[in-house]
Amino acid sequence: MPFRLPAQEEKAQYVLSQFDRIARGYDLANDCISLGMHRLWKMQALNELLRGQSGNYLDVCCGTGDLAMLIARRLTSGKVTGLDFSGNMLDVARSREAKHRNQGKAAVQLDWFKGDALALPFRDDSFDGAIVSFGLRNLSDYQKGIDEMARVVRPGGKVLNLDLGKPEGLLFPTLFGFYFSQIVPIIGQVLQKDRKAYTYLPESKRNYPDPEGISELFRKAGLSHVRHIKLASGSVALTCGTVQ
Repeated sequence: MPFRLPAQEEKAQYVLSQFDRIARGYDLANDCISLGMHRLWKMQALNELLRGQSGNYLDVCCGTGDLAMLIARRLTSGKVTGLDFSGNMLDVARSREAKHRNQGKAAVQLDWFKGDALALPFRDDSFDGAIVSFGLRNLSDYQKGIDEMARVVRPGGKVLNLDLGKPEGLLFPTLFGFYFSQIVPIIGQVLQKDRKAYTYLPESKRNYPDPEGISELFRKAGLSHVRHIKLASGSVALTCGTVQ
């Protein structure tokens, strides 16, 4: 039976069930699928996001907390907040945080919230910056997700989205499409015993805007100085905007 993306009204519950199932092996699978490159992309995102070595930052759709803890390791004071709607993902994040604290790798406060990215449980102007990493395409309303991040970030702070882009070149788009649609589900089956979840991941790109489209959503959210940075031959894009 061919794979069918969930209808818009089914998407939130569908995605939640997928990520709850794959939480325990999520990090290993990400390393294998991206050949470890996602770590470099996230470090580049932090170079754009952070405004020095202090401040309060929000990681939306934080998953297992790897990016939130990277932020925490870069700060000498402040706080990092991670939000996700998957309790299983947050359980992994809390376990990872405890390990990092025991190793002396997390110097600032880390808070974890189970919540909805389309209705962030934070006041306006609460953070110095916000980022969503490979999570925006899982939301049922992309514009609302960006609007909410812009709402909770103070003027002058940045909102960032790191996600799939638009592969460039003569052969690379075809090779990338084959890898993402055919090989990624096999990796999911081998590592996670869950081909369905790792079939959803490449299929989720089908209705996801290209980098220019995401940049337009940033502008509609009232963000200024909007730009996107092409990574991995365009297959990944980092979109940045500043709150006015």
